[in-house]
Amino acid sequence: MTRVCDREAHRFECAIVLIMAVALVSCGGSEPPPQREVVRPVKLLTVSSGMAGAPRVYPGRIEAKDRVELSFRVGGPLIEFPVREGNSVRAGAVVARIDPRDFEIRLEAARADRERTTADFQRYASLYAKDAVSQAQLDQARAAMEVAQARLDDARAALKDTTLYSPYSAEVAERLVDNYQEVRPGQPIVSLVSLGEVKVEVDFPEGLVSRAKRGSAVRVAAMVDALPGEEFELDLFEVALQADSATGTYRATFVMPQPEGMVLLPGMAVQVIAYPDQQDARPVIPAVAIGSGPEGSMVWVVDRDSMTVSSRAVTTGGLTGSDSVEVLAGLEPGETIATSAVQSLRDGMTIRKLEK
Repeated sequence: MTRVCDREAHRFECAIVLIMAVALVSCGGSEPPPQREVVRPVKLLTVSSGMAGAPRVYPGRIEAKDRVELSFRVGGPLIEFPVREGNSVRAGAVVARIDPRDFEIRLEAARADRERTTADFQRYASLYAKDAVSQAQLDQARAAMEVAQARLDDARAALKDTTLYSPYSAEVAERLVDNYQEVRPGQPIVSLVSLGEVKVEVDFPEGLVSRAKRGSAVRVAAMVDALPGEEFELDLFEVALQADSATGTYRATFVMPQPEGMVLLPGMAVQVIAYPDQQDARPVIPAVAIGSGPEGSMVWVVDRDSMTVSSRAVTTGGLTGSDSVEVLAGLEPGETIATSAVQSLRDGMTIRKLEK
């Protein structure tokens, strides 16, 4: 009886062990299938040094290189004002004239006073030689003569100043008063702009304006709507030191001669074309390819063999257009970069080229 019980107990224990083994195998013996890596489709761009060599066109505006508002040094009613807005005047041409009659009277009075005081001085000098007058009396007569001479010189200058002349060959930009109007000394009469050269103002991005300042790195020309197909070379005149707070661009001012057969007036629009030197060309990539990293601007460089991406810091030179950025350092021609999903990529991530 005891042996039968032992055999039953042994069978029970074996059954328990078998059940536990099966449970262990069913619970922990199998592993879940590995998850498949997501391969993100990304737009790609191969960097080329020739990208920066294409001409870039910017809107510009004509401004007067030399603009002056003429005024009289004396006052009075205008009696002659022959110039008209838009007309050309030669250097030395009469622009306006004030009624000179009052000034002619002043001149005659000053001339008479000078003659009288000169005669008085000569008489006192003769008397002084005879010890008939004192040194003080002679000095007083000399001073009166000198004052009269100064008044005569002033009257002559005032009469001359009743006529206003053009300081150089110019275009009449604006008449600021009417003929026969009473004008004050120093009151602007007419605005003239020089006919020799004009200024062209244009807003350039940081990268381009720094190269334009070096002179040979970029050639700049202007095109005028009225003369299609013709380009006019521009010479750099000055560059603003402060960037525009809204656009980040710098105001560059160039000069150019007036085209033959027409006159460029302030406010006219022109197209400014920048031709970067191919030897100085730098890569230009879409602005959407630029991301933000610990060191500042960065791009995702693609390994074409493994089709994985890695981040790389770059130095940018500012916008070259509405949607492009010049890269000053960090990229070489022939490298491939990602131009989409920039914020979603991670170092080492596998991608595939997104076909357009």
